[in-house]
Amino acid sequence: MPPQVKPLPGPPQKFQGRKDYPIENKTDDWGLTPEAQETYVEVFRQRLEALQLWKPEIDYFTLRRFLRARTYDFDRAIKMWTDHVNWRRENKVDSILQDFHFDERDKFLEAYPQGYHKLDKMGRPVYIQLIGKIKVPAIMECTNEERMFKFHVQEYERCVKVIMPIASKLAGRKVDQTFGIMDVKGVGMSALTGDVKRMLGQFTKTDQDNYPEMLGHICIINAPAVFRMLWGLVKNMIDVRTQQKIEILGPNYMEALLKHMDIENIPEFLGGQSRGTLLDDVGPWSDPELMAANGIDVDALRRGDPAGALPGPGLASPSFTRAPSLLNSSLGPMGSMFRTPTVARVSVEAANGASPSASASGPSAMLAASAAATVAQLQAIAENRSRSLQERVKVLENMLPAALERSRPQAATDVSVRSAPEGSLLNRVEVLEDAVETVLLAQEALIIQAQQQAQLTEVALADLRNRVATAEAKASSAKAGCCTIM
Repeated sequence: MPPQVKPLPGPPQKFQGRKDYPIENKTDDWGLTPEAQETYVEVFRQRLEALQLWKPEIDYFTLRRFLRARTYDFDRAIKMWTDHVNWRRENKVDSILQDFHFDERDKFLEAYPQGYHKLDKMGRPVYIQLIGKIKVPAIMECTNEERMFKFHVQEYERCVKVIMPIASKLAGRKVDQTFGIMDVKGVGMSALTGDVKRMLGQFTKTDQDNYPEMLGHICIINAPAVFRMLWGLVKNMIDVRTQQKIEILGPNYMEALLKHMDIENIPEFLGGQSRGTLLDDVGPWSDPELMAANGIDVDALRRGDPAGALPGPGLASPSFTRAPSLLNSSLGPMGSMFRTPTVARVSVEAANGASPSASASGPSAMLAASAAATVAQLQAIAENRSRSLQERVKVLENMLPAALERSRPQAATDVSVRSAPEGSLLNRVEVLEDAVETVLLAQEALIIQAQQQAQLTEVALADLRNRVATAEAKASSAKAGCCTIM
């Protein structure tokens, strides 16, 4: 069932602003037809304009992303947009592509491999992170947290202003989402230290508040059994839309990955046929000949000029036959660290024009109110689950043997560090991590106790066998003596 939104704000309206591509001819995940979506976005634009928060360069699809992030609720979306505008001004984000130079790019990407690599079958840029190869000490040696944060924001801006407009022109339709691959091979729960969790919380909040609805689907590959167990626990605490766009895969991931990408676009280091590393930023945006053939001005896009990749006929297709070249650090990939998914799942069938079997009309006020009450109830249940789990963890920790408790000082320190607000998804994941860790410790305690009990039992049995042997020897001796006398 799609998330319910408030009734349509009056009669249908046309968007009076920039809209470079047609609206997808299908009902969206919120149950709104293209006509209803356009009406919502136009009313949102009018309200922002009245508050002097809208500029002509802000297009239809950007406004729609913020509306969708707040379930088409105008008041909440206006608050989100206002905070976003203030954030951009305070952090000088509009000029970050020109002003910020991350000279330590190569060293950073060697310590934290991540970046874009070609397109998926839906024309979305593919973003890859090799989480298992992160070297936190090396990261801290080559940069600092402030520059890392700017690097993170700069890449989002490059994606929005450069990569997605290029992908859109090549696809002939609006592309405003990415496809993610996160390789967690070799990742242990101990890697999420307090500092990492704190930075993760900061980056995640920045992504959700300022770049909403941008991740279309993510495949988490090489997930170990404990990771899949953790996902099985946490997924019931998040909405169905988010669940559907997160795909947890083990080491045999290729068959599932090929549903989303062609083998020639999957990099060799993941088992595909595409050459190039994450340092190379392989993709159509890095091919000057292709850009020239399609009339795309990358420099104009970096300046924020959308005319650099306006829609047009006769587009050349990316071949990626040339060997990738290393780019200047200012053009290099960076991207979201541990991106938290916040976007609706877009299926291949939907991208090809198939319409989901959702209602074509907006819900009634009564249904919207009922849905809102249901959502609030589910949120309360999820928060109660989280708090209940924390209480159960504390009880279990108190039951751990003192000897085992003394052997876990680092784990105890980690338990006390939670970066996310209480009740948030990240907080619930952190609580579950603590719970899994405590369960594993409890299992270790049980194993130790069983081993100790087995040793005591073995000693007791050995003593009993000795006693029986001694008694039998005495009885035999007494019997032999008796016979001799006779």
